[in-house]
Amino acid sequence: MKRLVNLGLILITGLSFSTFAQQSDSTGMPGDNFDLQAALDLFKQSKNLEDFEKKLNTESNGVNNLDLDGNNVIDYIRVVDNKDGDNHAILLQIPINKKETQDVAAIAIEKRSDSEAQLQIIGNEVLYGEEKIMEPIEERAIKKPRGPATLNSPTVIVFVNVWYWPCIQYIYDPFYDPWYSPYYWDYYPSWWSPWRPVYYYVYYQRVYYYHGWCQYTTSYHVPNAHRIYARNSSNSPSVRSRYAPQQAAYKARVVNKQSANGTKGRIEPGKTGTVNNAGRTSGKKIEPARPTTNSEPKNVKREQSAPRPINSNNRGNVNNGGTNKPNNGTTRTVEPARKNPTTAPQQRPVERSPQRVQPQPRPVEKAPQRVQPQPQRQTQPIRQTPQNRPVNRPSNGGGRGR
Repeated sequence: MKRLVNLGLILITGLSFSTFAQQSDSTGMPGDNFDLQAALDLFKQSKNLEDFEKKLNTESNGVNNLDLDGNNVIDYIRVVDNKDGDNHAILLQIPINKKETQDVAAIAIEKRSDSEAQLQIIGNEVLYGEEKIMEPIEERAIKKPRGPATLNSPTVIVFVNVWYWPCIQYIYDPFYDPWYSPYYWDYYPSWWSPWRPVYYYVYYQRVYYYHGWCQYTTSYHVPNAHRIYARNSSNSPSVRSRYAPQQAAYKARVVNKQSANGTKGRIEPGKTGTVNNAGRTSGKKIEPARPTTNSEPKNVKREQSAPRPINSNNRGNVNNGGTNKPNNGTTRTVEPARKNPTTAPQQRPVERSPQRVQPQPRPVEKAPQRVQPQPQRQTQPIRQTPQNRPVNRPSNGGGRGR
């Protein structure tokens, strides 16, 4: 019984891991095993390109999970810098054999001024199905308005200054010589020991904590550095043929508008007004479609709308001024209130006329009410009759003469 219970727990755990892998949106491409955001985080922490290469090939960092040659061990990634003026294209490459080298990604960097620089990391099309472009963002620049204003919010390109990263300071030193890794196929550093790759859902859990400070984009914000990468890129024919079925399946999903790794929260180029996989719109307000007269179905009742006056110059109307002119080809439902337009205006003034006449006699009734108190005020002097009261008083003045 205990063995059965343990077996059931293992099956449940396996199902949960497979569900997590589906939720993380795997593409099936080898690029799933090299997270661009995690690699850019290691580049940010490195003091120079040699240190960056060592961090990429360290098992404890958990960033490299690529096995392109299929020997069931992790491949070594070397770093090569291609410089042209103030622009750099730092290539991340894997030696496949003595003659072939496969690019994994490239960090494109451009210098804007004496204290400003911008970069993007670009995933190779052979490994990712298409070029995946990622760039750092600043949390203070992300402002999400609330309410309906989110539909009308303009798209703003955020410029992130990476000038003060240690590795950026290293490559823009006046005495810097472009770094070229001394290692190649079958010749690797003594400190490096390859390890076995892990399943995708395990790898995704390892690199998930690197996320949250970069975003995918479809624009080359460093075009000069990207041209350097395009001139010096290298793709292995054996790797391309090995992953041709996965790439065909990936492109089929893109045609069917299914999500792929890295497309969350991104709008496909050339499509505006659509909703992306994260449930957001493209930034333009979508006006609701307004039905026209010719497109209305026959079973729609127009009586629910507010009645409008009939214009003889507008569309083909029925009973137009009593002439019964035929319609000009436009189908229109006649409302019940408009079946007899000549009698309807006559009934309305009859009902409203007594309501307007009734308030007129009211001031006439109130006028005599205000006049009635006036005679009462005039009768008050009648109370002066007590002037005759001295007749009843004693003649001696009430005893004052005593």
